[in-house]
Amino acid sequence: MPMKSITCAFALSALVAFGGEQLMNLPAAPKGGRFQTPPDLIWPAKPGEADVCLWYADRFAACSITIDDNSKPDHDWWLKLSEELGIKLTWFVITDHCVYNRNTGFNGTWADWQKLANAGHSIQSHTTNHKAKHGDVPMPSDEEVEAMYRDSLKAINDNVTNNIACCIAYPRGEPHEAIAAKYAIACRGVYGVPNSANTINYLCTNKGAAGKGHVQMVAFGETQEGPKWLHGKKDLKRGWNIVLYHLVHAGKDDATREKNAASTEREVRYIASLKDDRLWVCRFDDAAKYGQERDSATLNVVENTQQKIAFDLTDRMKDDVFDFPLTVKVRLPDGWKTVKASQGEKPVKADFLLHEGAPYALVYAVPDRGKVVVSQ
Repeated sequence: MPMKSITCAFALSALVAFGGEQLMNLPAAPKGGRFQTPPDLIWPAKPGEADVCLWYADRFAACSITIDDNSKPDHDWWLKLSEELGIKLTWFVITDHCVYNRNTGFNGTWADWQKLANAGHSIQSHTTNHKAKHGDVPMPSDEEVEAMYRDSLKAINDNVTNNIACCIAYPRGEPHEAIAAKYAIACRGVYGVPNSANTINYLCTNKGAAGKGHVQMVAFGETQEGPKWLHGKKDLKRGWNIVLYHLVHAGKDDATREKNAASTEREVRYIASLKDDRLWVCRFDDAAKYGQERDSATLNVVENTQQKIAFDLTDRMKDDVFDFPLTVKVRLPDGWKTVKASQGEKPVKADFLLHEGAPYALVYAVPDRGKVVVSQ
């Protein structure tokens, strides 16, 4: 099968993207990464040139806020804060604690998780029982691990609508990637550093930190701690930071609990303060879909005239799972004042913008859904 041409400006040409693969998840990145991460936003120079943006809506970097271990006492607190800030969160749920109604005051019921999903948040798997090697607890067998992964995802999908469970957070960060690859598109580990955009291990992503240091690193390439913190970590700029919380209102007394909650709120408010400019603050599964679609994308401009621009967008991922739109930046012909777009003859979102006086469009298109046409 001939290799498709790739026109993405930040060197996705390093990929060999063959059609029809329908991958559930990408293999580990090659040495040196899947592509060269652009140091800044890319602005195609000539009318008709197009580029798949590194992150959704051409944001500089990405950040996902995740919550583990059910933590029902915090649900209302998170709902109120996230609605105020206009952000969506990801919960990794231990499903047996819902199925068997174990301490529902802490673990929640399926109705509680449905409420969160209805608000637009993502409900994903922290396995059925959170079993992992710890102290005297032995390593679960491969058969146990497979059941933990498979059955937890099925339980969520059987009991929660308006939500697709397709991701796993490893208990205690203990990865079983080969088993997880059969059921999940991505998994979160607990190694404490952001993910470099060009080397993301989607079957065991890193967990960054909520404090300003990690957020500033991905969003600006600098931190308040200066060169010392940057040493050896400059490739994290423009990456994906994944923040992890458990029970927010934890502590031995009211004062400690309020202090912990206040600290969490400051961190989350700082992250959200960057969402309209620097950060794509997103659900874990959305970032995992976007990244793997992007990393395997083929973009071909097939028509370029003063009246319209058309391109084909394909990827290597499973079409029935990977349905999140990529953002394609298109340099428009001089003189255009507005923009609209369609894919497969159906309207899709397109934003018009100017950069240094030149017109551009951000077009939101799902790979493998047909030709995209951009016009005035």
